[in-house]
Amino acid sequence: MSVLCEYPVTALWRLSGKFVSVTQIITVMEVIYRSTETLKKLENNPRTISEEQLQKLKESIQKNLDYFEARPIILSDRTGELVIIAGNQRYDACVQLGIEEVPTVLIPNLTEEREREIIIRDNVNNGEWDLSRLFEWDCQKLMEWGLEGISFPDLDDFPGGVEDTHNVLRNENYEAGAHIKYLAFEGYKIPITDIELEGLKQRAAEYLDENGVMIGFVNNLLGL
Repeated sequence: MSVLCEYPVTALWRLSGKFVSVTQIITVMEVIYRSTETLKKLENNPRTISEEQLQKLKESIQKNLDYFEARPIILSDRTGELVIIAGNQRYDACVQLGIEEVPTVLIPNLTEEREREIIIRDNVNNGEWDLSRLFEWDCQKLMEWGLEGISFPDLDDFPGGVEDTHNVLRNENYEAGAHIKYLAFEGYKIPITDIELEGLKQRAAEYLDENGVMIGFVNNLLGL
């Protein structure tokens, strides 16, 4: 079983002008390698994975075992069994790879509600990609690492091929093939996501309905 490691930590607290030594016990959950046969997958898992994505995950685990260990599978023993509440896809990948023991962390005393919260939080992607900064990266590597949400072209599609893959995101041929949308004016070329574009179109439609013309729309956007 996973154990909770307790470490005494001494700190100085200032109370009424005097420093007082206080020793606290800090509890740290330990990463334990457990046999895959002792773990139970989450029933009715709302998170799914395609066969193609699973193959990429298997490749990632094989190439980055240290990173996998740094993101252990999370377990709950609420039902008396070691149920995976975070890392079910990684578990499947490891089983298919023939990995018999996987890094795990057991969080004890969870309620069913807390389990559900962790299941969702583990799969929520916060933030979004800044495409202007990704332009500095090697797009071939980005594709290999599993970046999704951007339609990358196949490098073999470029006439004559592309040698400098590090700068391919700056290449005009890439921009034509990547299906990235832009707002273009006065020499500016601003990347815009589908969600942003739909929001802009909705604002424009509402403005047109209210005013009958598009004159002044930009001032309205800028709050002028």
